[in-house]
Amino acid sequence: MVPGTTRTSTSVSSSYQRWYWYFLEKRDSPCALPWHDNYLLCTAECRLVARSIQQFQLGEWACGRGLVRRASLHPVLSTDLWFLASLELFIAEEQRHSGMLGRFLDHERIPRLSNHWLDNVFRRLRKLAGLDVCAMVLVTAEVLAVPFYQALRDATRSHLLRSICMRILCDEAAHLNYQALTLGLVRRPLGSKTRAIRFLCHSTLFHCTALLLWQQHCGVFRAAGWDFRRFWNQARRGFARLQRRISQFSLDE
Repeated sequence: MVPGTTRTSTSVSSSYQRWYWYFLEKRDSPCALPWHDNYLLCTAECRLVARSIQQFQLGEWACGRGLVRRASLHPVLSTDLWFLASLELFIAEEQRHSGMLGRFLDHERIPRLSNHWLDNVFRRLRKLAGLDVCAMVLVTAEVLAVPFYQALRDATRSHLLRSICMRILCDEAAHLNYQALTLGLVRRPLGSKTRAIRFLCHSTLFHCTALLLWQQHCGVFRAAGWDFRRFWNQARRGFARLQRRISQFSLDE
């Protein structure tokens, strides 16, 4: 059920009302991309970035059934129709990222992947528990996607690929705030010790995933002039910003 049809049709106060309208406006006002660009990746560029784009195109796509199901079962957030409606729009925006990357692969005549072991691992992790763990796994991938797309943006001479990366980076900045709100509200009822344990688990997941990301995609980073130190510092700064936002939302009343 979608809450209302206009901005003034309801007086319901919700942290997610603004996000619902934000995602709806983004959906109805798509950003034009230079699909007419005739530039094709050279052999060296293709060898460097093709596999990484394939993996991220697969990873960006998710039906979101598990996330929506867990959200609908949450004792507090499930009562907020703005949350459930905004969540569906958020998932649709992630799917559009996959669609853009898929269309780029088609443009370059690079086949799409139907599965990958790393994508399977993350999907299984998201199924382990409730909304907290599911959102934690998802936001970990998103916070690490930021340095990846920054590097991919500069790794080739393709104007089209650069434009796609810039669009995704713009969206991801908002996504991180949206998911920080969700994790903060989910963790608000928890005691300080339980929150500390959740942070430790999240930190462990993040650092392990960051190392794996570098191992899988270091060619893209190096092509853009990044070394491991730059990647590691950039990723950790992004994670620290995310944790500050989660903490702020978990403490606000």
